[in-house]
Amino acid sequence: MIFLAPMAGITDGEFCLRYKNYFDAFVLGGYNLDKKTLEAAKLISNRRREFIIDLDKFNDYIRCEIKKVKKYGKVSVNVRFFNLEEAYDKLLTISKYADYLELNCHCRQREITSLGLGQELLKDKERLKYYLKNINFDIPIFLKIRLNYIPLNTLIRNLNYVRDYFDGLHIDCYYPNKPYPDINSLKIISEEFKDKEIIGNNSINSLERAKEMLKYSDHISVARAVLNNNISWIMKLRDYYGF
Repeated sequence: MIFLAPMAGITDGEFCLRYKNYFDAFVLGGYNLDKKTLEAAKLISNRRREFIIDLDKFNDYIRCEIKKVKKYGKVSVNVRFFNLEEAYDKLLTISKYADYLELNCHCRQREITSLGLGQELLKDKERLKYYLKNINFDIPIFLKIRLNYIPLNTLIRNLNYVRDYFDGLHIDCYYPNKPYPDINSLKIISEEFKDKEIIGNNSINSLERAKEMLKYSDHISVARAVLNNNISWIMKLRDYYGF
């Protein structure tokens, strides 16, 4: 599948609908499910877009957003939270209506990382295990992760520690100071986690780059190329693979 990747403050149902002919899966969010992450998002919104959804209205909101796009493909919802108890009813609602739930282990905004969330979860295997064990709904759980934030061997070790509690990895193949993704690390992770679904992401902006990523992933996701209106190659990719 080709996923429209989550982009903060951007990928809601209406945005996804604009590209329904290009993608067969959509990741809504990322969304904030408790008071601490919502307050963090408000601070972040002073410098970039964020989803600021009233927590009391979130369940109705997310049902509506999922419904908008579900007829056009699979729907995943990317989330972040600090307090699991506060977030639980919202997670349960997502699990009832979406096809996948995606835990954000990727965000690098300081207001989120200072809470021990986002990419900091890749370091904290005990917190990650606690969250995953307690969101064991009847829905596949994906982790959105970033490469090259912690050493690859540490990342693999920590993911192995929680491997019984997730179904897939959405891997941002971030390669510091390089204009291309870290394909070699993606290859290593895909070999280590052959039992998991892998979505490859980062700098996918051409047919050739997509084919390269798909050598070591089951699916790909596209983000910035959409914002840059560089999407004509996606139809060629769909024809090539029969998506």
